[in-house]
Order: sequence, then structure tokens, then C-alpha cells
Amino acid sequence: MSFFRKTGHDELICDINVTSLVDVTLTLLIIFMISTPLFKGGIEVVLPKTQTAHRFSFTGLVVTISKDKGIFLDEEPVAKENLADRLQEIYLTSKNKAVYLRADEDIPYRDVTMVLGVIRHVGFESLGLVAEPMMVDQLRR
Repeated sequence: MSFFRKTGHDELICDINVTSLVDVTLTLLIIFMISTPLFKGGIEVVLPKTQTAHRFSFTGLVVTISKDKGIFLDEEPVAKENLADRLQEIYLTSKNKAVYLRADEDIPYRDVTMVLGVIRHVGFESLGLVAEPMMVDQLRR
């Protein structure tokens, strides 16, 4: 296939065939659109299940207590000793004063209440506990 064609007046016409380029670009776009939600980051925890849990997006700080990996502010690990200081920094710089607590269902109650106490002591105005919705067959048990 020639990129140059002669017309009746001995003029060269330079054409670039962009059809293949557009096909590849759209294919890559679709692949990234499908795969991006699968790579959603976050700390893996098994949340407790409850009847009143709702699915929603978080618009504040997410504090996660993982069974094996410790405490995280959003996705940043923090030691128990530094938790109050880091929360204080975030409280002073953040406009949104909401905190969502995600805790693995096997975390001891004393650890959850310790983190709750630190969050309240710092002064956050709104606190939500994150849980998974319970399935209908689990309600009957």
C-alpha cells in the first residue's frame, strides 16, 4: 500500500491512515476503563455484617484497623503511639470533619474502643462505623 498517490495533475497526496491508530487507542481505553476499578487500593479487612449497613462513598477520613497490619489513616500506616498526633494534624488541616472507622471483625473490642476514643478526643464531629450489609439468607440464621 502506498502512502503517496498520484492524481491526474501529477500532484502527490500524502495520506496517513489513522484507522488502525484509532482502533488500538479505543481498545486500550476500554481495557483501562474495565481494569481500573479492579486495582482499587485499600487495606483488606473482613468487615462485620449487619442488617443496617448501606453502600455509600466515603467523603472523609477512613481509619482502618487491620487484623495483621495495624492501623491506617486512609492508606497510610500509622503506629498506635503516633495515632493521636497524626489525627490531630489531619483534624487541623482538613475541612471535612467526618471519620469512617473500618475494623476487621476479629479485632478485639478494646482495640476498636481505643481508636474510637482517640478519634473523639481529637475532636472529629462525625464518626461512622463501616460494616457489610447482611445477605437475606444470613438474616434467617
